[in-house]
Amino acid sequence: MRIGCAIRRRHYFLLFIIFVVGISCGAAPEPDKTVYSKTSNKELKEKTLSLVKNIRALVDSYNQKDRALMAEYDKKNRPEIRTDDRKAIREQWLKESDALHNSSMRTYRDNYWSDAILLRNEIYKRLPKTLQQKNLEPLYQNPTNVLGIQVIADNLELISKSLPES
Repeated sequence: MRIGCAIRRRHYFLLFIIFVVGISCGAAPEPDKTVYSKTSNKELKEKTLSLVKNIRALVDSYNQKDRALMAEYDKKNRPEIRTDDRKAIREQWLKESDALHNSSMRTYRDNYWSDAILLRNEIYKRLPKTLQQKNLEPLYQNPTNVLGIQVIADNLELISKSLPES
């Protein structure tokens, strides 16, 4: 017991030393600096348009799969089928549709969400205040559905194309 406690104290002490030395050596991030802060406008535009392309591919994939689910549901949902069976078919369709939606939203969150926010913020730092749409900030922070993700892609494309080349 005592050995384990001593080892843990030593680890905490070493972590503290590393933290203090890291700060004194300038290892702490500068305020308001991101991975895109030193990126040129041209590179920022390219990265943003690449992200937009990926987000749109995700949205298109979702829409195709959702249409396929709806078509399958429409084939099965016929008036001659008993009401209980139609209800079960509808519940299954809703379950599959929700799973598809949740999967698409999770993919967006895991792969694109943080970059979308960082790129938007960096572009806004470089654009005049008149071109900034503050009303979309909550949507960037918490898109509630795939339509919201599409709006984010559209906005990113618009503001990236507003950047001057230099």
